[in-house]
Amino acid sequence: MPTVRSQIEKRLANQYFNLKRSDINKCVEIILSGIIGALCSNEFNAVELRSFGRFSTKIQKARTSRNPASGTQVNVPKKRVLKWKCSKKLLKRLNEH
Repeated sequence: MPTVRSQIEKRLANQYFNLKRSDINKCVEIILSGIIGALCSNEFNAVELRSFGRFSTKIQKARTSRNPASGTQVNVPKKRVLKWKCSKKLLKRLNEH
């Protein structure tokens, strides 16, 4: 089962009990909106968070695909897709056990 944003905020509030829950919510919102804004702008093509990973965008070429239900061909236009690469430090920690 995936962890959702509210669970992360609750964990942070329990860990840092001297901070208000509303301040934690604002901090999480600022960080996420900063990452989203950097990726959506054409100024940056990647966002790297040391010891966590790297978010980057890639252009996916236009292609012809097939609708699995009807079997008809569908043209899919080119689009930007998001890629994420785990850092070596995080990967090592995930595979310790």
